[in-house]
Amino acid sequence: MKKIILTGFIALSLLLTITSCDSDDDNNESVINVTDLPKSADTFVTTYFPNTTYALIKKQNVADNDGSIYDVKLSNNFEIDFDINGNWIDIDGNHQAVPVELVPGKIQTYVTTNYPSQFVTSIDNERTTIEVELSNNIDLVFDLQGNFLRIDN
Repeated sequence: MKKIILTGFIALSLLLTITSCDSDDDNNESVINVTDLPKSADTFVTTYFPNTTYALIKKQNVADNDGSIYDVKLSNNFEIDFDINGNWIDIDGNHQAVPVELVPGKIQTYVTTNYPSQFVTSIDNERTTIEVELSNNIDLVFDLQGNFLRIDN
């Protein structure tokens, strides 16, 4: 009798442990096809990353704090987040240079002048700032007009 109760208790404990570890994130996003991506996001990718293909596209049911809904991973390891309208929110090159055309002119000038041997590897459009990471892992913060504010630690 003790063995039956102990076995039942262990089985119930395992079931509760497995259930409690289940992530709610699985219900918050789904994998979608490129046809479900806003046309402006697809146009952005084909314009600035013409020699890549989509590796994975996810759509979130609830927007992140930065407004991103679509998470796109490309075959060249770039990751781009888009809002509901297909506007890019952030671009992560995973240690590769973000296309210069995507870095606002004033910010690109600041980077070229102050960090001539570095390049931008990621850029985030936040609500009140633009943050860029350089190839030497320094994070720079600019206001929305492209004026340098600080180095972020």
